[in-house]
Amino acid sequence: MVKTLSKTSTCEMCGTDIYGRPIEIKIEGAVLSVCGSCAKHGKRVDSRPKRIVRPTVQARTVSKPRSPTPRITPSTPYRGSVGGGTGELVSDYTERIRLARQKMKLTQKEVSIQTKISTAELQSIEIGKVRPTDDIRKRIEKFFDIKLTEEVVRPSAQEMKKGTHIQTLGDIVVIKKKSEEK
Repeated sequence: MVKTLSKTSTCEMCGTDIYGRPIEIKIEGAVLSVCGSCAKHGKRVDSRPKRIVRPTVQARTVSKPRSPTPRITPSTPYRGSVGGGTGELVSDYTERIRLARQKMKLTQKEVSIQTKISTAELQSIEIGKVRPTDDIRKRIEKFFDIKLTEEVVRPSAQEMKKGTHIQTLGDIVVIKKKSEEK
């Protein structure tokens, strides 16, 4: 017994008979039922009704954070207390740590064992991926006998009122405008 395909529709683009299921495409906003050879001229449209997928409620397991110490990313400013004033992490802290370690001819693993800082964390600090926390910074400074912070002097509110504060970009713009007016 030989099955013959029956004509189901006509291609709305070229007019040929379509045997089987026509393909629906979208061309210039119009949806057309076309044959297989004309389907390449438009974007295929799924004519089947969309199945509604409802979110299932799953039980969540509460886990502890992997690292109890918060990471400070390079984009966040570091301000720790140094002596009586405020100190900021020097911009070349990565270079200082690496050079001090190389000067002592130690590997990162050896330093991590002696300072009780994980090797991965030490590597991340040396390449500048993360900034050291205050505790880790102090351990590194003590171990290598180096300084990783610098004293930052901030003008007081009274000094700022007197006009002895550092000029900002806004101050310069105002000065230029005044000189252009004259």
